Amino acid sequence: MNSKAQPSNPEIPSSGRIFVSAGEASGDLHTANLIRELQKAGNYELEGFGGERMANVGVRIHYDLPKMALIGFVEVAKHLPTVFKLLRFVRRHWSKNRPDAVLLTDFPGLHLRMAKIAAEMGIPVIYYISPQLWAWHESRVEQIRNLIRRMIVILPFEVEFYARHEIEVFYAGHPLLDHVPPKCEKQLDTSNVRIGLLPGSRPGEIKKILPVMRDAAVQLHNRYPDYEFILPLAATLDMQILERFALPSWIQVIRDEDYSARQNLNLAWTASGTATIENAILDIPMAILYRSNALNIFLARRLIRIPYIGLANLIAGQGVCPEFLQEQCRVDALLGWTEEFLLSPERQQSMREGLARIRDRLGQPGASQRAANEVHRLLANGPVES
Repeated sequence: MNSKAQPSNPEIPSSGRIFVSAGEASGDLHTANLIRELQKAGNYELEGFGGERMANVGVRIHYDLPKMALIGFVEVAKHLPTVFKLLRFVRRHWSKNRPDAVLLTDFPGLHLRMAKIAAEMGIPVIYYISPQLWAWHESRVEQIRNLIRRMIVILPFEVEFYARHEIEVFYAGHPLLDHVPPKCEKQLDTSNVRIGLLPGSRPGEIKKILPVMRDAAVQLHNRYPDYEFILPLAATLDMQILERFALPSWIQVIRDEDYSARQNLNLAWTASGTATIENAILDIPMAILYRSNALNIFLARRLIRIPYIGLANLIAGQGVCPEFLQEQCRVDALLGWTEEFLLSPERQQSMREGLARIRDRLGQPGASQRAANEVHRLLANGPVES
């Protein structure tokens, strides 16, 4: 386990010790933003599992959890030895350095196990960004009821989901509204088309999805040489991960932390996760792609109970953006839809109206601050109550 010293403000007495944990790039980002706001309310001692962004706001990192990047049943099984190693670490560490609370962000495969250990030790658990119990494994709601003192949710329909199970949650709104710039007014210009390739932030999904995007881009480029293709690579990924895919030189691979390049896209081919919400905020029309190995799909089709896989469509409650899943995730299907879409102003306008509805349902900016205020309120009032 590695650690990184955290800065402190000696002028403010310590408000308490919190063990925080976040997996994946988005979890690292959202947790860092929450912590930044939390430190305005009190001088908390922070340590745990996370990435560079959390380290930069003062968390002493014991393990770079976002690099594990779990997705799907098979990938989780492959990493079980690491999961058990981390669980052994927290049990030993909390016995010697007991935190006042544990703050967990998403990543249920590890975090619900950590919550169980914390509950056994009498350490209150605050959970930020709910596991997607509404999609599958609804039986885990009882674990939430028994193990989590406060659930902070970011999607509007999650409030209704938990209310059906008689669990009160705190709705903060979506933190991407604090990070992604608002949409800029623009009209699609088919004479200067820019298409984004967004294959995700996990190596496993990139391996499955990027070849389809690449081959579709090659065929589209052959037909329309003036089209531009941009691949904004996630900050957590090394450029070397793309070497195996033999991308043509005209596909521009960039870092785009401030979304300045992405704002100018006319269309994006997008993996099914957080990027779909980013695109909705930026007003970028998109096609949603998802592919996994056969075992993951076999299990998912028997367990998942939702009509869409793209988060943007789930928030909309309808298929605003087309989804190309597994057998439908093919070059010819994606290419055919793209050409028809770019030649139809009516379809473009209809999708943009759908994206506007998604933005409206995300609420107002300030989610990170609201979540941080709730964490501080709970801790400032002493033991966190259900």
